[in-house]
Order: sequence, then structure tokens, then C-alpha cells
Amino acid sequence: MPSDRLVGLIDRLPTASGRVAVALTAIHALRAHTIRGTLLSDLNRSKGTLGVRGASGRQTRLVYLDDFTLSLIATMLKERAARWPHSTNPHLLVTRVTAHDPAGPQMSHKAFQYFFRCLGINAEQVRIDRILDEARATADPVHLMTVFGIAEDTAMDYLASAHPEKFHTDPIAP
Repeated sequence: MPSDRLVGLIDRLPTASGRVAVALTAIHALRAHTIRGTLLSDLNRSKGTLGVRGASGRQTRLVYLDDFTLSLIATMLKERAARWPHSTNPHLLVTRVTAHDPAGPQMSHKAFQYFFRCLGINAEQVRIDRILDEARATADPVHLMTVFGIAEDTAMDYLASAHPEKFHTDPIAP
């Protein structure tokens, strides 16, 4: 997604949380469940990184955040502190429902998808488009694997889609 279109989309969102959710999806190609499960402690603003958790719940890799995303996160954290100063929810993104829930649940899938419905786009398609855009800019599967945390086969599939002339394989003859 071109950055000018992304800024226009993000500006249409009514909440800072929504802007962060869309940026993390459209720029960093993070999945919805990954973003929803991100904890405040996963964010290191001074280093500009965000720890990404795997299925085990442990951090599996670091995402290096750009200045634009960091500024959106800073704005969101200020808004969060002003709206819910006593929130104990450990998640980066909270809603009015989850902010004061003593169990500290993550934002619901429905609440997360609301941000994208407001824009008329699909979160998973935005993620796919972002990875495909990067694949068009490079023919290096290791780069895609490192930046997006995807498997080798997945990286090769993206590269084959982005560069069919380079990655065309002939079917095996019987």
C-alpha cells in the first residue's frame, strides 16, 4: 500500500488504537492475533522495537518500528493514559471494555476488525499485500523471512507471485 494512501486511511480512523492497529498490519505485516496479544512490556520505545510472541506466548522475534509507527504508538499511549489512568491491562491495545477488566484480557477479534471495517478493507489482505509489495522490491527469501517472520516456503511463494519470470518451475515429467 503506498504510504500516501496509508496516511490517508489512518487519518480516517477515529481512535489512536485503530491507527496503531492498521499501521502494525499495513507497515509491519503483523497478524491480527499477534497485535491483539502484544503486551506493553513487548514495546521498547527507546530501541524502537516490538517483541512478537509466538504460539508459546514467548517472544520469538523483534520488529523494528519506523518513526511513523512509533509516533502513532506514543499518541495512543498518551490517549490511553488520559482515558484510563488506572488501567492494569497489560496489553498494548485495549478497549473501554478491556481497559479495567481485572483479568487483563486482550482486545476481542471483533473489536480489532472494527478498525478495518471502518476503512472498508480486510486486515489479512492488507498484511498479504504488504508482504507481496516487499517481495516485488527484492528477490531475497531470507529478507522476507527475517523482516516478516515467515517460513521459507511462504517466502518462496510470495517471491514466485511477485517475480513469476524468475521463479517459474517446470512441472516434473512422468
